[in-house]
Amino acid sequence: MSDSAAFQEVDEAVRKDALREWWGRYGTWVVAGSVAVVVVVAGLVGWRQYDAAQRAAASAAYSAAVARIGQDTIAARAELEKQAVDAREPYRSLAALIAAQLHQTLDEQVAALAVVGPKMPSAELADLAAVIAALKSVDSPKADEMIAKLEPLAGPGRPFRISVRELQAMAAARKGDTKQARELWNEIAKDPGAPQGAAQRASAMLNLQAAAEAK
Repeated sequence: MSDSAAFQEVDEAVRKDALREWWGRYGTWVVAGSVAVVVVVAGLVGWRQYDAAQRAAASAAYSAAVARIGQDTIAARAELEKQAVDAREPYRSLAALIAAQLHQTLDEQVAALAVVGPKMPSAELADLAAVIAALKSVDSPKADEMIAKLEPLAGPGRPFRISVRELQAMAAARKGDTKQARELWNEIAKDPGAPQGAAQRASAMLNLQAAAEAK
């Protein structure tokens, strides 16, 4: 056997001994770590599947309850109130907002929205509850008070600023303040961020007002 061959065998033996020693010391941890990774990955996949199934079930239950409105509104409200307690988001919040509007009278609906609003999980949904309550109050003695509270929601970048301006214009027109109503409708019609429907309604109201004044 040549010297080089002998050195190679010795080197391999040393490496094997070192590997056995390393494995004896750390092998258990390597196996445990590998098993942990597999368990975590399996858990994540399982959770995602479970979460998707739960969301699909919540969506189906919410849609079924909403579909009953008009056919059996009392039962629909009862089911939505139940979902407002234990359904997954966003269906819990949506159910609460819809159920509040299924009370028998407008005053009851406004009161229910006032209770639901502060419980919403986001400022946007709380703002939406306030806007809906003001809309339902537009023909009531509390209209001015309700709409005045919405002014902070009409600032730049607020998601319901156009809805607030529409309510303000409607209230002004009902009081006979055509100047303020026209200014508000003009603001909506010229707002590049206004939804198409809102801009069209504002333009239509401006045309109606102009025609009425021309007579």
